[in-house]
Amino acid sequence: MKKRMCSLTALLLVLLCVSGALAEQKVQLPESRYSLKVPDGMEYDGPGDLPDDAVFALVSEKLGLDIQFFRQTNDAGKTLQEMTDTIIGLGVDAEIHRISGIDMIAYRDQDPADPPEKGMKCVAYVFLEENAAHMICFWYTTQEAANLTAEIISSITDKD
Repeated sequence: MKKRMCSLTALLLVLLCVSGALAEQKVQLPESRYSLKVPDGMEYDGPGDLPDDAVFALVSEKLGLDIQFFRQTNDAGKTLQEMTDTIIGLGVDAEIHRISGIDMIAYRDQDPADPPEKGMKCVAYVFLEENAAHMICFWYTTQEAANLTAEIISSITDKD
């Protein structure tokens, strides 16, 4: 009986550890009805300074992932297609995709100031909400972190 209890206790601990590893936190986008689920352990890094004027960022050195959140008013009423054309005009491949029912521009970039062997790569998403454009930039260092960005952006929702 004691042996069985020890086995059940060990199994319970393993299950708790696994579920803890998969834990997430919900993050509300700035001045938006949309939110994302990000992995636990991502730390708030506050607002950025020019030229990196993110409203806030979440970072995890362990995951090799930084997520920056931007919000700009769209007073000119630019469409996603017009924004995509502008990005393409800068020499960056960009396309409009539908993710979780939301049309978004998706494009990739790399920080030219980082050396290639250490440089972080970026995948960014832009979508419109009323008179604002939201941009979510995922800076990543590994393929695992790159894969995680797809999971995170797919969790976007406007539901509670």
